[in-house]
Amino acid sequence: MNPRILVLLIAAAATAWSFRNWRRAVQYVMVLLILEGAIRKWIFPGAQDIVYFGKDLLLVGIYAGFLARDRPGLRPPQLQLLFGLLGAGAMFGLLQVFNPHLPSLLVGVLGFKAYFFYVPLFWILPAAFSSDAELSRFLRRYGMIAIPVGLLAAAQFVSPSSSALNTYARAATEATDITTFGTSARVRVTATFAYITGFTSYLFANVALLLALLGAERWRMRRNLWLFAALGLTMLGMMMSGSRGPIAVLILLLPIYGWLAVARERGSGATTGRLVIAVAFVGGLAAYFGTDAIAEWRGRASGTTDVSERMLTPFVAPIYVLDRAGLLGYGIGATHQMAAAIIKGPHPFYWLDGPNIEIESGRVMLELGPIGFLFVYLVRLIMVVYSLQQVFRLRTLFHRSVAVGCLLFFIAQLAGSVIFEVTSGLFYWFFAGLIATVVALDRQMLLAARASLPQPVTLAAATQAHALLPPAAHSARTAFSPATPPSRS
Repeated sequence: MNPRILVLLIAAAATAWSFRNWRRAVQYVMVLLILEGAIRKWIFPGAQDIVYFGKDLLLVGIYAGFLARDRPGLRPPQLQLLFGLLGAGAMFGLLQVFNPHLPSLLVGVLGFKAYFFYVPLFWILPAAFSSDAELSRFLRRYGMIAIPVGLLAAAQFVSPSSSALNTYARAATEATDITTFGTSARVRVTATFAYITGFTSYLFANVALLLALLGAERWRMRRNLWLFAALGLTMLGMMMSGSRGPIAVLILLLPIYGWLAVARERGSGATTGRLVIAVAFVGGLAAYFGTDAIAEWRGRASGTTDVSERMLTPFVAPIYVLDRAGLLGYGIGATHQMAAAIIKGPHPFYWLDGPNIEIESGRVMLELGPIGFLFVYLVRLIMVVYSLQQVFRLRTLFHRSVAVGCLLFFIAQLAGSVIFEVTSGLFYWFFAGLIATVVALDRQMLLAARASLPQPVTLAAATQAHALLPPAAHSARTAFSPATPPSRS
């Protein structure tokens, strides 16, 4: 059978299954996000485009199943400002699909999907998990997937660039040169992902998740050795990928984590001691087994001379393209990486009246203009503020630790590539749904605690109970009521 037809049949069956089992399918989508690149590279290389949209087909089934659900499940928090911005932004984005600067309506549809397709996860995740135990079990298992992924990355690192392990998910007509550490023969690994960028996005998201889980356990080694192994391999994977940005951002965020997840919690002294020991232990193992990876990463990092410029570019790029974008920009999807493959012309992105840019903040300004730019980045600011508020409001250590992990991820993505990098985009709204889930679980716990307390009997409740008594009981109660004084004769 033609592999493309086979993949289409599998995708159709999976979509139908996800409609009926949408709660479990949410978890499988996140696992597929990790495995998708491996499927494209090694299992179905001739059907990469179909596999690429496989998780999106699963999500279509999940969304339909969620809307047709028979019971509500947990409800997400009511964030009127966030919902208003998302609604207004979606309407503005829908109008942008018809921007006359776009070369095709299809490009606009592709852009709208990039901006808004994963947003419903904010509402779906709270309904997919009904208890802390269920959520914790999934998060722990998901975090530990980093162990086989990291071992594959290590095998790629020690293999030559010509090895079958070191390949990208590219069409046959594209160049297949494998990126290395400069003049070194060592490859910059991708593990199960199609490219380096997707792998590094996953690594940072997994670090945020593992820090949250270990914080909830107060960094105890007992019963958490697999989580420590996953953290060590995740950090080693960052080194072997050669990416400097995720490590630099992580270093900047660690003081925030230390304050919110360790210092302000009860027993912070003992937790800090365990944290120091754990970091030294994991770092020592990583240094012992990853000497070459650390050396290659340090060599690449030390050769960088434009660090400050690269850190400032996401914040100044929108200003540079503001005049060029005008009030409404070139239309949603105008700078999308797949647009040039859809529309053929004299040169790629000819409709932009100038060169395309790489920084996401500049691309958003170029596509949507200042109005759409405000919609997009106000949502990101709200998610940072909201998750920080929940760190101080949530009642259990597990809920607060998850909120800290979400906060770290949201801060890192303020200038990140959430729209034009699919892995980051799906993780972003997964973390948004995660913060909504722990808030809903915390509220559920509070309501259950209140329901278990003895309730005082009010006059209205007593009157209602009296009205429900049978007539004989009314007569008996009247005959012996204290309101009728006994006879003195």
